[in-house]
Amino acid sequence: MKQRLFLCLLLGLALIYYALPRLSFDGMATVLFSSLWLFFAFCVVSGNLIGMLYGKKKQRSRRPQKKVKNTDQQKRQYGL
Repeated sequence: MKQRLFLCLLLGLALIYYALPRLSFDGMATVLFSSLWLFFAFCVVSGNLIGMLYGKKKQRSRRPQKKVKNTDQQKRQYGL
């Protein structure tokens, strides 16, 4: 899971690095497109970074759990 998030983070940063010099900020439509593209690219990068930092961590079990034997006393009994 962490490898996928790290790979997506690197790809997002590479896209921003590659596209930033090519985006133009001349006219109204191009400014809108460029700013929205950068906004969504930064959302992708920040989402992957948050996923890496705050994602679930695998816990190691220190000792195996004991299996509970199902005896007649431990089973649920429903009265009629």
